[in-house]
Amino acid sequence: MNFQDYNTLLLGGEGVDILRQLRFMVVGLGGLGSFVAQELVRLGAKNLLLVDNDRVDRSNLNRQILYDQSDVGKSKAFVAAKKLKKISPDIKVEAFDTRLNKVNGGYLVSRCDIVLDCTDNFETKKLLNKLCYKAEKGLISAGVGSWEGWVASFPFFKKETQEVPCLECLFPGNTETLGGGDLNLPTAITTVAVIGSIQVQEVINLVTGKGENLEGKTLVVDLRNYQCVPIKFSKNPQCSVCSSVAV
Repeated sequence: MNFQDYNTLLLGGEGVDILRQLRFMVVGLGGLGSFVAQELVRLGAKNLLLVDNDRVDRSNLNRQILYDQSDVGKSKAFVAAKKLKKISPDIKVEAFDTRLNKVNGGYLVSRCDIVLDCTDNFETKKLLNKLCYKAEKGLISAGVGSWEGWVASFPFFKKETQEVPCLECLFPGNTETLGGGDLNLPTAITTVAVIGSIQVQEVINLVTGKGENLEGKTLVVDLRNYQCVPIKFSKNPQCSVCSSVAV
């Protein structure tokens, strides 16, 4: 029995078919993105866009599992694409060695169905939120710091039939840094493994329609103290992105 057969047992035939058809974009191929991209491929996803302009550094190797010593100095996007093809040679994967920005962001978001935000800065997160909201794409966003992390889900493809709060409702204002965790500590591999896996689990729950999802909630995880708390939040009627008063 190959891994595709196992995935059919887990997700059902319809779930596997949907996963194969959807186009996923992983933005940020560091600790979170390494786990997210690999898990999506092993689940049976066939269409991936990878976006990151960073190069592999030796300091990354404690938590970024797609890379090894031979990759130091190389493009993360190109290395990740090559290694994912080794896991599943029939996948279609496009690598963009660029930073997602206001110039290319609309084009990149238009190419996918669900965006996995694995970036480490709120400037890009908030840009993705605006672009995904406007284009009615799904956005699963996360952040990490040392032993802590959070995940929130924004299925904007539902916004015509129900109110869907956005990332700006959750983190209003000009947030400069990711925050969370001990800023004097690097992020642990256990943190990115858990948070990245929750992002992919959210994909599974949305695709299969089974179990809970994180719409209107942010799941906050503290691995040091084994705490995992879903915190509810609502659509902000004054939100600068998704409210009726948004410009």
